[in-house]
Amino acid sequence: MAKFDDTVTFHRSQDSGPHRAIVFLHGGAWIDATNTPHDFDKLAEHLVRLNQSEPEFSLYAVEYRLSPEVKHPAHLLDVIDNLAQLIRKEQVDELNLFGHSVGATLVWQLLTCSPALSSDLETIRSKVNRCYLADGIFSLVDMLKEYPTYDYFVSQAFTKVKDYDDPEDLTLQISSNIKLHILHSYEDELLSLRQSNYLCKVLQAHQQPYQTYYDVLGKHNDVYESLKVAEYIMYTMMY
Repeated sequence: MAKFDDTVTFHRSQDSGPHRAIVFLHGGAWIDATNTPHDFDKLAEHLVRLNQSEPEFSLYAVEYRLSPEVKHPAHLLDVIDNLAQLIRKEQVDELNLFGHSVGATLVWQLLTCSPALSSDLETIRSKVNRCYLADGIFSLVDMLKEYPTYDYFVSQAFTKVKDYDDPEDLTLQISSNIKLHILHSYEDELLSLRQSNYLCKVLQAHQQPYQTYYDVLGKHNDVYESLKVAEYIMYTMMY
C-alpha cells in the first residue's frame, strides 16, 4: 500500500480558522512512474505567490501505487487511505481535491464508489467542498472507442474494462453541496474534449450542478503547471 510518508506538503496554512486544504492527485495512466506528487510543484508555487506567500489553505499531494504491480481498485484504496490519514494527522476541516488525468478519474471514483469499499469514505466525503477534474478519463468504454491503442495501459490497470463503472451506470452519490469543476485544455494532445463532455452530459442527466473551465491551457502535461489553472482555483475558492 502507498504510504502516508509519500504525501507531499507544499504549504501548511498558519490561519487560525478552520483548516482548509487543497490536495492534488497526479495522473500517468495508472502506470507511469514519472508522474508523481511533485507534478504539482509549479501549480503550488503559483497558488502561494497569488496569495502573497500566505494562503489561507494548505497544499498537499497524495500518492498511490501503480500498475502492473497492482490493479483496480488498489489505486483508489491507496488514495482513500492516504486522504484519511492526512485528514486525521493534519486535522483538516475542509478538503478540496484537484485531480489531473487519471488523478481526476480517481477523484470521480472517490465521490461515486460504493461506501462499502472503505470505512473511511464517509469521513472523507463529509470534508469535501470542491473537486477540480482536469483533463480526466471518465469512461473507459468510450475512451477505447476513440483511442483503441490506449488498451495498453487500461489492460495493465484493470482485469476487465467492466470493472470500471462508467458514470452513466452509476447511481450518483455526490452531495449537491460539493462543487464540481470540470477543466480541459483545448490543446490537450492525449485526450480530446470527448471525455469531459461525456461527464458533463451525465451530470446534466442527473441534474447535478457543476462548472466548466475550457481554455487554452497547454498540452496534457502542461495543465498541472498552468498559471491560468491556479488563477481559476483561486477565484473559485473564494465562493
